[in-house]
Amino acid sequence: MPIDLNLLAVIALVASATLIGLWLKTSTGRAKRIKSGMQIDLREIGAVKNGFPVTKFGEHTTFLQFSSEMCATCKQTAKLFEGLEKTSHGILHLEIDITHRLDLAEKFGILQTPTTLVLDSNGIVKSRIGGAPKPSTIEEEIGHFVI
Repeated sequence: MPIDLNLLAVIALVASATLIGLWLKTSTGRAKRIKSGMQIDLREIGAVKNGFPVTKFGEHTTFLQFSSEMCATCKQTAKLFEGLEKTSHGILHLEIDITHRLDLAEKFGILQTPTTLVLDSNGIVKSRIGGAPKPSTIEEEIGHFVI
């Protein structure tokens, strides 16, 4: 019985898609440490909180979330960080909509939303979270800075 090449191609395609999906599922929402983090300039990114310009980073940790208008996951992520900000001392959450700030998307390499940069108290990028962060990831990231 001859092997059907079309059937083999479909099987290979399904297997490849499954592997890529599993890889994306395990990597999304996890922090990737940044070795030579850049310093964020709050004026450059136009950081605003409650209608006022932000001039200082969080005492321990700042979560700088890049979102877009059409991102439902971004709204959920923002609520998560806002709740954390209200209940935890020294944590600041900033959300930047990059829909009309493609310059920031290019500068920071934002390829998906939400993307969150985790900053220390001086605004140095220490890690990056692509996608909706996992609760354990957030706890780990806060643990790096809170003494």
